[in-house]
Amino acid sequence: MTDPTFITLGPAGTCHENALHRYLEFQGLDDARVELVPDMLEGLERVHDEPNAFLVQCSAHPDVHVVTERYRHEVFVVDTFLYPAKEMGLLVRADVREPRSLGIVPAALGYVDATLWDPVTEERANPIVAQNLLAGSYDAGVTLVEFADEHPEALRVLERFGEVDTTWVVYGRVRRYRGELIGHRIPWLFTDARQPRAGFERADGAHAA
Repeated sequence: MTDPTFITLGPAGTCHENALHRYLEFQGLDDARVELVPDMLEGLERVHDEPNAFLVQCSAHPDVHVVTERYRHEVFVVDTFLYPAKEMGLLVRADVREPRSLGIVPAALGYVDATLWDPVTEERANPIVAQNLLAGSYDAGVTLVEFADEHPEALRVLERFGEVDTTWVVYGRVRRYRGELIGHRIPWLFTDARQPRAGFERADGAHAA
């Protein structure tokens, strides 16, 4: 069998790519190939048509329902994992004193009140928001804070949103569900504990110290 191919949203530098590499490290899949696509539905078609291909998608992505449902008898949710997205923020061009226009990905609309901006331009990935913000396409953008760190002369951070823990969905062609719930046993989470207690298992299957 060929090495597995894992597909996720590009271009390079997305939260999707970052989370996928961490997932492959966690799974010990050193030989897996990573491919970036401009659209999740293109990735879905790849998984549908190619052997040993998998797709990783953030649960906040607006196409989750389409990816889950379109080939519901042929492409399945095979895993999920919890990992923070990269730190997001509201970035403004340094030469703009009163920002009005905004670039943003649909999955980030919860960070701001979009009614306060006009116009609002939706993009498909955070690096594209940053690229167009630097090009002057709009005054401000909700995107990765790292772009302001990389271009301090051109961008300033108006508001930091911090890291947000989120879930990621892994799709494949072999159905994993066999009639029983698949999940992690984490009973300490539903107590007043702030961390695993002795004897409880961590989510990675290891025992808490």
